[in-house]
Amino acid sequence: MLGFPVGIFVANGMEWYFHKVWLHEFPSQYRSSPFFTHIAHHKRARLNAFHDEGYAESMFKNAEMYNEKTALIGLTIAATPLLPIAPFFTAGLYYGIWNYWKVHAKSHLDPEYAKKRIPWHYDHHMTSNQNANWCVTKPWFDYIMGTRVMTQSSVTESNVLAVKMPKWLENKVNFAARKLLKRSFAKIDQNTQFDQQNVARNIEVAL
Repeated sequence: MLGFPVGIFVANGMEWYFHKVWLHEFPSQYRSSPFFTHIAHHKRARLNAFHDEGYAESMFKNAEMYNEKTALIGLTIAATPLLPIAPFFTAGLYYGIWNYWKVHAKSHLDPEYAKKRIPWHYDHHMTSNQNANWCVTKPWFDYIMGTRVMTQSSVTESNVLAVKMPKWLENKVNFAARKLLKRSFAKIDQNTQFDQQNVARNIEVAL
């Protein structure tokens, strides 16, 4: 049973890595990358206050939707050989992949949902620097890797796990996270301050 939450945690790490590398770094270097369409997604979201009507379209009519869905299907297939060996872990991966699509699509069709429920992804698109805040469903690996950048555009999560909990427990969780991830939080605080300065000066970091 422990394998299921571990699978969800690993899926969150996959979100962070594939979003950062496949969808941003490769397309910025190689325009021939099939994931160059992700840049178009960013432009649509930026010009339409985070809304992207592409998520209401068929994957066979929209290149970005086709690439995103086929990549997720491919990751699901790649994880399937683990099913007989680690069924609960694989189920966690399956859930993480499915949840990524559900949450990502819903957020870009309902920007208010994104602002309140997944502010880290809203910040990814609407901050001065769109090369940060790589997670979508939960910001766990952004905190671990020091890539979470808070903005005044959204309702920032009140704890690093981004889950509802009593205030006393939330304070302990945040304190422990800052103690364990001291270097990551130093980067987060520095980049958040830098972003606020850029916003005040109307400066945007190129994709």
